[in-house]
Amino acid sequence: MAQRPKTKPKPQAASVEGESAEAILRAAGELFAQRGYAAVSMRQIATKSKQHLASANYYFGSKAGLFEAVFLRRIVPVNNRRIGLLNERRAHGKLTLDGIVDSYIRPLFEIDHTTTHPFSAKLIMQFSKQLLSNPDEHNYLLEYYADVSRTYIDALTTGGFGLSTQNAVWGYNYLVAVLVFTLAGKSSLAKLDESLLASLDPDESDDATIARLTRFICAGLAALGETK
Repeated sequence: MAQRPKTKPKPQAASVEGESAEAILRAAGELFAQRGYAAVSMRQIATKSKQHLASANYYFGSKAGLFEAVFLRRIVPVNNRRIGLLNERRAHGKLTLDGIVDSYIRPLFEIDHTTTHPFSAKLIMQFSKQLLSNPDEHNYLLEYYADVSRTYIDALTTGGFGLSTQNAVWGYNYLVAVLVFTLAGKSSLAKLDESLLASLDPDESDDATIARLTRFICAGLAALGETK
């Protein structure tokens, strides 16, 4: 991703209004999700949205700014849903590891079924990879993750799972990394023989994916809790 000033963007980058800006955001979201960030140009976005290239640059400044705006309109409802689910489960009794992990994972799969802006999981995955690869370029985005990371790490350290703060921090980061890798799909899997890749179910349900992820991550967190 191109270098960006390490400053907080203008508020309009995350919450522009108007039919033209909305059309640009929708077109950009679809193209980024289908082709990836690097393969999409601002001109292609303008063409698909049937808006002037100058309008895209006016509202968002650059392709990086537009990608961030597309990302933010998806991650905010996802993170709100995560904390909401976690609080619901806490209100119904003691939190379990699988309840914590499921509440973090499930909203990513839910959002595309409930929002008018599809491709959320793919876009969040792509931007998460950018953040992991170039963290210093996106320091201002920490504010969109701060509450979620703090809330989940606190739940892990105070839930009676035997996790120290250090292991909870590592465990949370492992959770994020495994989730990003999973959402990337078969194209990001280790280089395996095609016969092995063919064994993967292309029509696996979201619930099956969530259940496997939850089992795997919970086993790792539980093992970290046993570490002295």
